[in-house]
Amino acid sequence: MKKKELLKIIGKVKATVRDAKTGKIKRVYKEKLNLIVTVGRAVIAARLANDTTYTGVINYGAVGTDPTAASNSDTTLGSEQFRKTTSSATNSNNVAYLSFFYSADDFDTDVIGTIREFGTFIDGTGSADTGQLFTRIIVSWTKTSTETLTVDITYTIS
Repeated sequence: MKKKELLKIIGKVKATVRDAKTGKIKRVYKEKLNLIVTVGRAVIAARLANDTTYTGVINYGAVGTDPTAASNSDTTLGSEQFRKTTSSATNSNNVAYLSFFYSADDFDTDVIGTIREFGTFIDGTGSADTGQLFTRIIVSWTKTSTETLTVDITYTIS
């Protein structure tokens, strides 16, 4: 019997909304990642082949307002509204752990209460739609101007 070697990346997202003054948890959302998009997988393949065009480092997480289903061909969020650099990143036993922290006043009024998509970016900058989109997830998270948001992502490589 022939054995197949399979490589999978499984992503999970936990979004925690807290009261900005007290730090008390108000809501927790748990999601399975919708998709690691083609351009994100292409960066991994290029790095394995010693192509150093991209670092392979996820350095930004962004929120948006477009609830359109994630697609393999996505290269940006549908309607990116705000992005932040990775607040922490580590790995252990084939699992990468990334966190993104958004303060109470990080989002403009267009995003407050209406977060519909989240994405991670490789080699992004502070400007919207920069870098290589790695993952995109469609969500329904609410956040007010008096709340913080922490998005924790785990990527398990198996």
